[in-house]
Amino acid sequence: MTARLTAAVLALLLLLTGCTGSGSTGTSEQAMDASDAGAAGGAQASDASAADDGSAAAEDQAGDGAQLGTAADLGTVATDAQAPLMVRSVELEVVVEDVGAAVTRARATTAGAGGYVSSEDVVPARESGDGYGSIVLRVPSDDLDAVVTSLGELGEVRASRSSAEDVTTEYRDVEARIATMEAGAERLRELVAEASSLQDIAELEGELTTREAELDALKARMQVLEDDVALSTITLHLAERTEDLEEVAPRTGFVGGLGQGWQAFTTSVTMVLTLVGTLLPFAVVVALVALPALWWLRRRRTQAGTTGRGTLQE
Repeated sequence: MTARLTAAVLALLLLLTGCTGSGSTGTSEQAMDASDAGAAGGAQASDASAADDGSAAAEDQAGDGAQLGTAADLGTVATDAQAPLMVRSVELEVVVEDVGAAVTRARATTAGAGGYVSSEDVVPARESGDGYGSIVLRVPSDDLDAVVTSLGELGEVRASRSSAEDVTTEYRDVEARIATMEAGAERLRELVAEASSLQDIAELEGELTTREAELDALKARMQVLEDDVALSTITLHLAERTEDLEEVAPRTGFVGGLGQGWQAFTTSVTMVLTLVGTLLPFAVVVALVALPALWWLRRRRTQAGTTGRGTLQE
């Protein structure tokens, strides 16, 4: 009996111990599951926060990029608005084999670039001498360098000169004056429309006519400046001999002035000698007539003097 009671108590204790372990295990598993769920939720929250931060950063970067793009655009516009307005010109001296063919190629090159021939003074080759001449071309400023390179291929370039004049200040001044004159002219038109007396209308119309004339002159000047900036000038001197270039290409500077002075001196001497040569035949004829006449007059005076002294002595 005692043994059975002891066995029953042990079995009960074992059963209670198993239930307690199962409960503890279930509780632990639930706690672990809750902990895992909390961690997963925290991870999801972290991921969501990170995603929000990434989106915000991307939006900030996009905003900054847009601001930078806008600033860059404004900077480009400002740079273009403040770019200097240059009037460029080039002068070339080229020795070619055939002046006529070179002029034809120069015209074709100019037309291909969208330019035109401004003036031309060419003497083709002839039996008495070789050809030479000058041609003035107007080409778009953007294509100036390319056209000059093409023209240099016509023959042997003996000299090249270029210049650039900044007309930005003059252009801006004319532009501002035009704006002021237009505003003043518009105000005068309004006053003419509001005037009631003929005298006031006549005076206002006279002033308006003067303003409009000045405005037209300013607009014409602006158009000239725009044309000079848009189109550059190329002065092309061509010759089949180097010596003939001196006939078509003016020299500048000290050496040029010295050469021009010597040429003027030799020209003056040539003119004097030509004049002497022209008058010399006439001088010979006059001498042939005048010398005998003078000799005869002198002899007659001598004879008259001798006769007078003889009479006095008697």
